[in-house]
Amino acid sequence: MVWMGSERPIAGAATVVAEGLFAMTPVATPEGWVPAGELGPGDAVLTFDNGVQTVSTVYSAPFQDAPAELWPLRVPAWALDNRDEIVLLPQQKILLESDLAEQMYGDPFALIPAEALEFWRGIARFKPSVGQEIVQLCFEAPQVLYASRGVLLSCAGQNWAREDWADPGFSSYSGAQARHLVACHMAEEVGASLCKES
Repeated sequence: MVWMGSERPIAGAATVVAEGLFAMTPVATPEGWVPAGELGPGDAVLTFDNGVQTVSTVYSAPFQDAPAELWPLRVPAWALDNRDEIVLLPQQKILLESDLAEQMYGDPFALIPAEALEFWRGIARFKPSVGQEIVQLCFEAPQVLYASRGVLLSCAGQNWAREDWADPGFSSYSGAQARHLVACHMAEEVGASLCKES
C-alpha cells in the first residue's frame, strides 16, 4: 500500500510511505524544536497561520524498500530557508511563497508535492535505510507547520481519510503545475546568474 494523504496505514499490511515526516524532522513547538517522532496526541505545535495547535492523532509506519519514484528527497541546508538538511517524502506537501506563483496562478502561496523540487538548488532523491520511522501528525483541521527551522509543511486534519479532505486554506497544485512552477523558478535563477556574469 502507498500511504499518501488519502489513505490510512492498515495494521499488518505492507506499506510504502510517500507522505509524512521522518521521525527526526524538527518541528516548532512553544518549547522549541522537537523531533516529529517525539510528538503525540495533546502536544502543542506552532503553525504558520493558526498559532498554537494541538496534535490530535499520530500515525506511524516504517519506511520500506520502495521503487525509485517513491524515494525521499534530500534538501540541502538553506535550499528552502532550512538551516539544516531535511529529508522530505515525495508526496509530502510544502508551502512556498512565490511571486511567480502569484503571476502564474493568482496566489502567492503554493502547496506543492516535494517531488516537484527535484533538481532545484541541489535537491535530489536518495535511497534511505529501510525501517526509518515515518509519522503523520494530524489535527482537528489541516495545518501548516514549521519544520527544520524554515520549511513549511502541510499536515492533515482529522478527516484525512475522507474523499473531501482539503488542504489548509492554500492553493494546492497538481504535479504538473508544481513541476512547471519549479521549472520557472529554476529558469529565473539561471537567468539572474547569467546577467550577473555578463
